[in-house]
Amino acid sequence: MPRGDAWARAQRTTAEMERHLGAIARLADERAVAIQELLDHGFTRSEIARRLGVTPAIITKVLRRPVVADAHPAAVSQA
Repeated sequence: MPRGDAWARAQRTTAEMERHLGAIARLADERAVAIQELLDHGFTRSEIARRLGVTPAIITKVLRRPVVADAHPAAVSQA
């Protein structure tokens, strides 16, 4: 059963995916900044991981991801 022009659907869904990926990247930046703030306040990676329901390895991975500097002036230190 045809669902309209395949090119139009492909273009529309690509644009929608890019919009969502941008939002996910911004949220990932905010999470990394928040995690770094928690570390700066003396929490350990293990404590943060436990409270967020992830492993300490995920915390390390989050902190290794580059944060967009102009979006967050308080850059996350490299782990």
